[in-house]
Amino acid sequence: MKITLSFAIATVCATVATMAPAEVIHATWGGGGAVTLNDYVMKPFSEKTGIETRVAEVPNTAGAVRSPTATQYNVVTTTYFEGVSLAQADLLEGFSDEELPNVADLPQNIVLRNAAGQIVGVPSYFTYYGITFNNEQASAEDFTSWNSLKDPKWKGKLAMTRPVYSSAYDLTIYAHANGGDAANVYAGKELLEGLIGNSLTTYTSLAHMNTLLGTGEVTAVPFYASRVWDLRRKGQTNIEMAIPKEGALLLAYTNVMPKGAADREETRQYLNFLASAESQVNISVQTGNIPTNKNAVLPQAYIDTIGMTQEELMSKMYTPDWNAVVENHEERLNMVEQMMSNAGN
Repeated sequence: MKITLSFAIATVCATVATMAPAEVIHATWGGGGAVTLNDYVMKPFSEKTGIETRVAEVPNTAGAVRSPTATQYNVVTTTYFEGVSLAQADLLEGFSDEELPNVADLPQNIVLRNAAGQIVGVPSYFTYYGITFNNEQASAEDFTSWNSLKDPKWKGKLAMTRPVYSSAYDLTIYAHANGGDAANVYAGKELLEGLIGNSLTTYTSLAHMNTLLGTGEVTAVPFYASRVWDLRRKGQTNIEMAIPKEGALLLAYTNVMPKGAADREETRQYLNFLASAESQVNISVQTGNIPTNKNAVLPQAYIDTIGMTQEELMSKMYTPDWNAVVENHEERLNMVEQMMSNAGN
């Protein structure tokens, strides 16, 4: 009788667990971006489908996917180069093209796929990396080239990002500006050394950098266009961005599902929504990002805030071979850390 009762209780518990409503939990960086994602993407998706959604703020999104507890999240937003690394490590759930039909409208060269050809990363927006400056202390004419960053007149007036990103972003675009590419970044080493020598600090968060720029403690920094757009929208008009003549670094962000996470069907629907023109327009006009969906039509009022059409903007972008960046990242990270260490001696 005890065995029968125990079995019955276990069966009831399993049934209740199975009947629990699905919930898509989307992990991303904390702050205003998480709030915007929740309000302008997740809520509309839930209203359309009846599928519950929840945003989770994490400090390191790629680290969340590599964590033993990664399956607590259904979707995680990562930088593109980190997404490539996660795909190579086979940590991501794969989907067929038929399961994610909206992905057909995205640039196929940035759709992440695994070794079997399945889709493992859905890029939902672009931003770009240019030179941001305080216009009370400098002008766009001061930064017509990336090489301007090594000018001795900026000694102690610049800032730079952490090595994990400067080794992937700065070194890559500096190499491009000096005749190299993602496979040959040594062409950019001298420029990066110049930036390191001119930098007052290495910023540890976007909020930290916002403050340094706004107060004028730092004159300029290689930074993200979407952050500048958001700051200007909030009234901080002394901050601007220059796109050097060699181009800005185009950065896609991708959305992945950790392998083994629950509620695959609901997550599939959500990823397909992230790839849609509707979702991407919703988020772009709130964040200053650029849609990846070719059918996305941005409002004229938003285009006016950028100052040029999307086609004109994209013509100024440089897209590297991210596979080459990932394959050499460990070596380049060590090199940049050594360069920064030597500068401090």
